[in-house]
Formats: sequence, structure tokens, C-alpha cells
Amino acid sequence: MKLRNSPEMRELIAILSPKVFQILQDKAAITGAVCTSGYLAAASRYLAKALAEYDLRRSNRVPDTRYTPSDEVHWQEDEALKNFPSDDPLVQKIALARSLRSEFFQGSDHTKGGARHELINAIRHAWLICHDGCESINYRRKTTSDQEHYGALHDFIESLSKLVRFPANVDGLHREIQALDLQMHPHIAMP
Repeated sequence: MKLRNSPEMRELIAILSPKVFQILQDKAAITGAVCTSGYLAAASRYLAKALAEYDLRRSNRVPDTRYTPSDEVHWQEDEALKNFPSDDPLVQKIALARSLRSEFFQGSDHTKGGARHELINAIRHAWLICHDGCESINYRRKTTSDQEHYGALHDFIESLSKLVRFPANVDGLHREIQALDLQMHPHIAMP
């Protein structure tokens, strides 16, 4: 949680956001997408955050662990509790919120994937935004005679990977994005 809320993370997101927005805007112009600039801005913020977290985890050698959505809430509440005395109204509100959560949400939270899964989902989301209104979305890649891969999605992932110091393997990301899309939309045939 400290990594996600660190000044280093905010600074890297601020650096990456305009670059990612430009890449998405260029891709949307090439594909002829009808998405608004608001969609592109939101997708670029999400993608910049995912890239920044993945890069910082790799550069600081922080393991990529799975987490539950309530972990973030508990961490933020604990940080707020450090700054207030025990008789403060905010402390009482947090105690009430925690008791209500424990009473009504006794089942385990669905664990989400770590930073790599978030990066895969963010790239897939941005790819779909850049093709909004298009007839088909191409996930395929081609291979040259030297066994080098290329293709629209492959080149898109590669351009995003160049923005960070410790990029993920482009081929692995490509396969995982395809697998995630098949998992989310099993009845749609990919071109």
C-alpha cells in the first residue's frame, strides 16, 4: 500500500500520463475510433498508473502479490487513525464503518491479481478504447523469417514498454492480453 501512495508513484504517473495519452490518441486516430478525449484521458490515467506500479515494483524489488480490495481501505483508515486522538469523531466513524463491514461482509473478498494483472487489464482496456466504434479488433501478431513478432497490438505494447525502465516481456503480455479477452468474452471469435 505504501508503494501505491508514495510520492515516487505520483511523480512517475505524472510523467507517464501525457506520454501514454499521446500514444492512445495516435492509435485512436489511426484506427478511426469514435471515442471521446475523456475516454482516452481516463484510459491513459489507468494505464499510466498500472505502468508506474509495475515499474516501481520491479525497480524496488517489491514482490507482486495478490491483494483484496479491502486491504487498501484498511490501510487508508489506519493512516487516518494515526493523526487523530481516540475521542475524535473521525475515529468513531471509522470504528462504525469497520463494524458494519465485518457484520455485513463476512465472506472473503475476491482477490485481484497483482500489478502484472492490472497492467494486462489496463493495456487491454486502452486497446479496446482505441478501437471504439471499429468493426473488429485485431489481437493477432505476425512473425518475420527471423522469428521476430510484429503486429498492431504487439507494436502498441512495445511502444508502452519503452516508457518505463523495467518493461515486461512484450510477447508474454501479448499472450496474456489475448487470454484475458478470451476469458472475458468466450463467445466472441477473435479475428
